[in-house]
Amino acid sequence: MNRKLVIGVCIAAAAASVAQVPDKRAPAAAVPAFPSHLLAGPGACPPPAWPREALRYDLQGSTTLAFAIGPDGAVVQPRLLRTSGWKMLDDAALAGIAACRFKPGLDAAQRAGPFPMQFDWKLDGDAGVTPVLRAGSCQASSRFAHFAPFDAAPTSASGVLVRFIVGEGGVPFRLAAEANGQPDALVADALDYVRSCRFDYDPAGPGARSDSVTGRVLAR
Repeated sequence: MNRKLVIGVCIAAAAASVAQVPDKRAPAAAVPAFPSHLLAGPGACPPPAWPREALRYDLQGSTTLAFAIGPDGAVVQPRLLRTSGWKMLDDAALAGIAACRFKPGLDAAQRAGPFPMQFDWKLDGDAGVTPVLRAGSCQASSRFAHFAPFDAAPTSASGVLVRFIVGEGGVPFRLAAEANGQPDALVADALDYVRSCRFDYDPAGPGARSDSVTGRVLAR
């Protein structure tokens, strides 16, 4: 499959997110826009590199950040405001904004921020036919209710976000989970639960097949 990588930058949505986060350095109502006019020049804020591992699993989502500008024009105090759900996408967004360069010698008011930036990680094109959960295949669990494919909500006490590849016989492998601050034991148990599940392709499904699956293991 050939899928196009699309990294969108949404300033308005990011500004709204910044406004929702208390910041002692500025009044809540004073949320500046992304300071594109302060960039050092054309190409001074290139889009972040798409992680190859994220592409392998067809990971998508939106990462919202805030930052300030240092005296030398470098980005300082970058922080994550809203996760995409996938740490590798969030880390790539943070690395991307850190690579931006603004004009040096700006006064303190121009540099203060917090300035918003939202990266929308999207794959454009046909996603292909994805494996579906074989009914009744997951082990019975007192801790987990079921696996919910395509549920991309971040890991929380209500469920663990996972990704994996489906191999021969519908067996999941290369499993990974997003901890997002949840206990290691919960994350490990969620992965064990998914290992017990089996997946199949819909024989009537048109198009090429994709072997990657994402979703959440939902807690009881």
